[in-house]
Amino acid sequence: MSNANSRLEFLGQLAGGLAHEIKNPLSTIKLTLELLDEDLAKEKAAAAQRAHRKIEVLLREVKHLDDIVQEFLHFARGHDLKLTRTDLYALIVELFEFLGDDAHRRNIRIHFDADGALNDLVLDPTLVRNALMNLLRNAFDALDEKGGGEVIVRARVKGDLLGIEVIDTGCGIAESNMDRMFRPYFTTKKNGTGMGLAMVRRIVEEHGGQITFESEAGKGTRFIILLPADPGKRGSLKSMVAVDPDTAPQRGEQ
Repeated sequence: MSNANSRLEFLGQLAGGLAHEIKNPLSTIKLTLELLDEDLAKEKAAAAQRAHRKIEVLLREVKHLDDIVQEFLHFARGHDLKLTRTDLYALIVELFEFLGDDAHRRNIRIHFDADGALNDLVLDPTLVRNALMNLLRNAFDALDEKGGGEVIVRARVKGDLLGIEVIDTGCGIAESNMDRMFRPYFTTKKNGTGMGLAMVRRIVEEHGGQITFESEAGKGTRFIILLPADPGKRGSLKSMVAVDPDTAPQRGEQ
């Protein structure tokens, strides 16, 4: 193992330990605040009610910190891929059914366009579902500013490549944010942890793939995931993309 890899492994272990140390006092703070909140909820005095509202704010902030720590721990540990024969078509249809009510409430039209043999792919279905869920949630949020719109998922197998696209007609990504989209802790959301897209990229790369995007402010965004369709060819993705250069866009490539 190189010195650089050893250093990275050490830093990862150190950061993971630090996150665990943060979680313990956070849990104590959360429990204490909840107990105080229960006591104050019984009081009718104005001062008690003001304190009750302040504690609710503190509890929200503690939850936000806990979410950040949890996401970091998942990111730092990486994943032990559980590769199984997966029906990606059925997985995406199920995901659409799960998000259907939310899409309807937000005036969002969702579409799925499939091409090729998607019913027998070797993937970790739980991790792929998590990655797609994150991208779809981001797409939904991007449409809120417009009061609705359209989200399209396209999945196709072409030769040795599996391509998955998540497209929205939302607000797009500002040019100044393009280079930071996959960085841990970068977020444009008020209550975001900034770990979502970093985790998506990690999942994709652990499958031997890559993720890119293209976006235009005010018009929408397209994320593209490329994975080896044949698990025996994982690790040779760049050569496969080189054979089919139109498969992935150049902008935003990480």
